[in-house]
Amino acid sequence: RVLQQSGPLLITHHGISGPATLRLSAFAAREFHQENYRGDLLVHWAPSLGSTDEIAEKLWRCTTLSPKKSVSTSFPLTMTTGSDEPAKSAIPRRLWAAMVAECGFEKETQWSAVSKKKIRTLARMVAECVVDVTGKGVFKEEFVTAGGVALNEIDMKTMQSKKCSGLFLCGEVIDVDGVTGGFNFMNCWSTGWTAGNGIAQYLAQDEEG
Repeated sequence: RVLQQSGPLLITHHGISGPATLRLSAFAAREFHQENYRGDLLVHWAPSLGSTDEIAEKLWRCTTLSPKKSVSTSFPLTMTTGSDEPAKSAIPRRLWAAMVAECGFEKETQWSAVSKKKIRTLARMVAECVVDVTGKGVFKEEFVTAGGVALNEIDMKTMQSKKCSGLFLCGEVIDVDGVTGGFNFMNCWSTGWTAGNGIAQYLAQDEEG
């Protein structure tokens, strides 16, 4: 199964994070677990700029428009903000310099000296960058856990187990994990409130009985 997400991506000292990464981790939690958190992740660093071919065309123009500029320090891929503000770089400059180096360019290489093959390699680094997934974050960095008691085994009006009378379940004990944005907090708060009311009703009925 191929899964994909779009949105902000954060590069940390230990790997990648950010909304897109967290959403993908949530939707692919079981697949990641089955694969022991190893695999390949394909990243498009500037999806608004189009495909590999389209980016290669933009980069190739630099060989005639900016022949004397350094590839690593002059970033030609920009995007407009839709306002009166000037266009800004689609990729942070430090990341661009690292990508250029990873593609085998010397630091002083000028656009005039770049071949079409090298341009293609750089375009693929932007649009089809393969990131090797070697594991998950360390324990206690997780935002939410997948799995738990199946919802069809719970009376959702009271959060009482259908299989064990007097047992009430809520929060991460149940099989609910949402994307980032406060949904997991809301799950814990709302099911906790419902379970609390369910327990009160259960005890009241027990006393009456």
